[in-house]
Amino acid sequence: MRHVRAALAVFQGRAEDLSPVFEAACRDIVEDLGVSSGSVWFFDRDGTGIECAALYDARDARLLRGTFLRSADSPQYFLALQQEGRVVADDALTHPATSCLRPYLAQRDVRSLLDHVVFTQGKPFAVMCCEQGGRVREWSEDDALYLRQMSILLGVAFDLHRETRPHRQ
Repeated sequence: MRHVRAALAVFQGRAEDLSPVFEAACRDIVEDLGVSSGSVWFFDRDGTGIECAALYDARDARLLRGTFLRSADSPQYFLALQQEGRVVADDALTHPATSCLRPYLAQRDVRSLLDHVVFTQGKPFAVMCCEQGGRVREWSEDDALYLRQMSILLGVAFDLHRETRPHRQ
């Protein structure tokens, strides 16, 4: 988690300072877990899906953003996130919660998916995601624990952002 810790050390609580934190978290996920990509996705305000704030793909060293996944297109996935707070799919193409993401998975050649919800003020705010492309990966408890810890760390950063914003009267 060295990249995200360094980014948090210079984080000033401003919204524009969050982007480097997200990117650092994605790079840490890739390096620390040895996965193809790591990403941060935000729940939209009206509950219709999640949008990618940052996705680092180690296969071509690209940073992507902007993809939107609609909850109406993937209800099983969103239900699993809501009920469990995480998704552990060794074989994402056949897993009951992630097989509905087949178009996204196929486009990015993702075979395994490990996701964890980021909570702020007790509410779901974002999703941290690990993706393994090209081959199926069996996620370990250590992998899941790492992603949970990263999610907690980002939740603290989001809460800090909220606390340091000027309040409107």
